[in-house]
Amino acid sequence: MLLSSEIQLMPDMTFFIQLGIFLVVAVSLNYLVFKPVLKIIQLRKSKTEGDRKKIHTVAEKTEQLMKEYEAKMEAAKKEAFKLKESLKREGEEQGQKVIHEAKQASLTQIEQIKKEIAISSDHALKDLEEQSKTLGKNLAEKVLGRPIN
Repeated sequence: MLLSSEIQLMPDMTFFIQLGIFLVVAVSLNYLVFKPVLKIIQLRKSKTEGDRKKIHTVAEKTEQLMKEYEAKMEAAKKEAFKLKESLKREGEEQGQKVIHEAKQASLTQIEQIKKEIAISSDHALKDLEEQSKTLGKNLAEKVLGRPIN
């Protein structure tokens, strides 16, 4: 055929054999190679998209949980601060109460001591008056040289 000088427009029998072999190979490759590979690619794609959606969902949940955690921590800090201030105020009030009670006790003690001093002073004055009278009488008797009634 190659050596022949005439050109044939009609295909010969080898064309149909080649066409048959091509169709058999194409169909075989389609079922044995292309469809399984395309199926695997599709599965990977759907799994990747599903994983991306899961990752996005988990990221949103994580962000939401972090916001809730931060809000709870802020609320706990505020509550702790309030409790601290309350305990501080309560301590100051108790301190003031103790100081007030101590002042009252000391004032009461001072008043009692003042009364005791006044009583002791009155007794001392009376004793001094009696002693001065006795001393004056003794002195007068010694000066006069006679007893005085």
